Amino acid sequence: MRKFLLLIIIVFLAGCKTSSDMVSSAGYFDTGGRITYQDKDWNVEFYDNCGLPESSSVRWVTEGKETFLRFTLKNNQVGGCSVDATRDPYRERAEIKQTTILNKDTDYSLTYRIRFVKGFHYTSETFMQIHQNVSGCRVTPLLKLEFSGGYFRWHWDTQIKDILGKWLDVKVDFNTSKSYNMYLNGNKIVSSGYYFKRYACGEPFLKFGIYRPGDPNATDERVSIVDIDKINLVEGKK
Repeated sequence: MRKFLLLIIIVFLAGCKTSSDMVSSAGYFDTGGRITYQDKDWNVEFYDNCGLPESSSVRWVTEGKETFLRFTLKNNQVGGCSVDATRDPYRERAEIKQTTILNKDTDYSLTYRIRFVKGFHYTSETFMQIHQNVSGCRVTPLLKLEFSGGYFRWHWDTQIKDILGKWLDVKVDFNTSKSYNMYLNGNKIVSSGYYFKRYACGEPFLKFGIYRPGDPNATDERVSIVDIDKINLVEGKK
């Protein structure tokens, strides 16, 4: 009986990261019971602080030897944050938040890989944020990296049609009290970029995923998909 129970446990654990179609549901759990996300080649942990539209909105995908996180957002999938349903237009969201807080007036170097699979030609589709929204201090993000109408908002020469389906290496050197530089495949595309307004009460943190305004008049599915992998954050300049 014990051997049989042990076999059941082994089979269950083996299935947690793989499935027949090489796609697995996101399922890291911390002691508080919330879903958290961190792969073996990441040094930053995240969690779904606003909830997700559906279980497949954020999921682990395996291709060959690589496992990465896939975000999928569809039309009318209103985010679970308190402001999403009340804004005009409403906000759609499939996004995760860093579990810890960044230090103020500190240099960081953030690197990650990203692949835009579908979409990102709609209005203001954010894929990464440095936010500063905390309890008792509801303020704007410091930085939103986004495509709008197929163009990268901070470097108009970067268009979604040219990079769709390709893995890209991103590096963001930043200081939350100053500015940031951004590199794409080793090429600097943003130099001394500016932030939105900084607030003394804000505590900065990272967010990844898809966040965009809703479109009440949309007649199509408005599906956008992005893959994220190898998120690493280092304190100090590299």
